[in-house]
Amino acid sequence: MAITIPVAHDYICPWCYIGLFQAKRLQEEFGVRIEWLGYELMPEELPWPDPKPAKEADPNRPPTPSRLDLALAAADLELPPVDRPKRMRSHHALEATEHAKELGCADAFVERLYRAYWEEGREINDPSVLAELARPLFDPEPMLGAIAERRYADRIVAFDDEAYSRGVFNVPTFFIGGERYAEQPYRKLAQAVRKVLR
Repeated sequence: MAITIPVAHDYICPWCYIGLFQAKRLQEEFGVRIEWLGYELMPEELPWPDPKPAKEADPNRPPTPSRLDLALAAADLELPPVDRPKRMRSHHALEATEHAKELGCADAFVERLYRAYWEEGREINDPSVLAELARPLFDPEPMLGAIAERRYADRIVAFDDEAYSRGVFNVPTFFIGGERYAEQPYRKLAQAVRKVLR
């Protein structure tokens, strides 16, 4: 019997772009189901932080990889070098995903949105863009109505306090066998699934 793995995610998070491919690999290797849970990193009431000034690099010091660089390398991925919308919120995209879940096509829709944002630089929070991305999978008009009504707003978990109260401090967080796995390499996720399946 297939197990279901809830995954707390947000489209604007680069770690979640990695998480998309991890989730797909878990599906292929173990036949698990993924339940995409919208955790909104930058809800409307949370102001955007001021950008940090860039640190001046020491020309005598060789560059070292960041945690994100290492995570991308472990997944054999690179962030595509495209211009993406700056300071884009994701509430509409996450509500649209809730609609896709009801129609049974969340996996395909989630992948379309991640690829559109990270690989093509599309503004996936724009309802017209969401409609275009939805059209090959389902009729977008009911989805647009749901977004306008904020029909699924109560299903989206906002950072910081509400997310923290649910035990989600980072996205993606994979819930496997009663444990939480946040920003973990695929090997750890696969070990956790094997343990549950045993």
